[in-house]
Amino acid sequence: MKIKDVKCEVYLREQPTRVRRRAGPPTMRHVPAPVGKIAFTIVRISTDDGIEGLAFGGRDIAESTISGIKPEIVGRDPLDREWIWQRLWRLYDHGRYLAFPSGALSTADIALWDIAGKALGTPIYKLLGAYRDKIKIYASSFLPSSMHPALPTPQDYADEALRCKQQGITAYKLHVRPEIAVEACRAVRQAVGDDMALMLDIGGRFNREQALRVGRELEKLNYYWFEEPVHDHDIEGLIMLREKLSVPICATENIPSMFSIPEYLVRRACDMVRCDTYLTGGITPVKKIADMCNTFGMQCELHHGMTYPSSDAANLHVQCAIKNCEFSEMIWPMEEYGIKEYPILDNEGYLHVPQKPGLGIEIDWKSLGKPVAIYE
Repeated sequence: MKIKDVKCEVYLREQPTRVRRRAGPPTMRHVPAPVGKIAFTIVRISTDDGIEGLAFGGRDIAESTISGIKPEIVGRDPLDREWIWQRLWRLYDHGRYLAFPSGALSTADIALWDIAGKALGTPIYKLLGAYRDKIKIYASSFLPSSMHPALPTPQDYADEALRCKQQGITAYKLHVRPEIAVEACRAVRQAVGDDMALMLDIGGRFNREQALRVGRELEKLNYYWFEEPVHDHDIEGLIMLREKLSVPICATENIPSMFSIPEYLVRRACDMVRCDTYLTGGITPVKKIADMCNTFGMQCELHHGMTYPSSDAANLHVQCAIKNCEFSEMIWPMEEYGIKEYPILDNEGYLHVPQKPGLGIEIDWKSLGKPVAIYE
């Protein structure tokens, strides 16, 4: 079996109602999206046996996937995933991240795992070494940014968390503006009681002193973790917070390479490591990061798949193949598009991994309409 072709198709979808659009720089190399629409790419890797691996990605990966990745992998055995990943990583790293964006590397790797599962008639989590077939989720509020408006008041967070609890979800994470962080965290704890796991992700918006003060409040409120209290690159700040706080510190989401993770492990810069199959280069490096963490007795809690269905599915397969991950992150409210059936979320808050071969998801081509651009 050999890789025969690589093709990228760019589609448009409606923006979620809680998203407001800001125009990107005119120099960005991507297909522009009209107001109210989001552009995304589907990478299609096909073999001479008629098997196709699929993965969703950002609108910025299409051109570079064809110019930078396709020439390297056409003609290779798609099961040579390790060789392919190491080759593409070398190009990515030595190009100082300019050869192609990390999302292009990630989608190529995910699509190759999809091919492997389909070729062998097996779900990916079985290929990785199954540990379970379901995992609990935590509902994750939108991160306040230029693209995502925050919930307006602490009470809004409390109401959303309570609605999640009433649906059987056992954990909730706040993304909140720094100025109302403590008040919102208190309101949520008061609303849901003591039997729901709560997390705060401040997105690195605090300095060390602010993070320490808020961390003290989270200790009183029995929060499950404090995520990115300072920027991930501030290793000394993370170490200081970990030494002074009892609430676990979750970090490394913005560290793009598995080769940088060992420093955080050896120096005990955090209690839980963060990565995901889209931000970190695919399934191949994420499984390795999780195994590294396991040898240090640490959790590896995966970030959500950047709202791409294939990345969310890829994360789920890894999460069900490892022991040291407790939750799957689900952006709330749930946003579904592009595939026929999403993984099942039951009334006890468990997300069930697909049992069909490969990623186990089927693209709903009819709902996508015609692509606005094709790269091949």
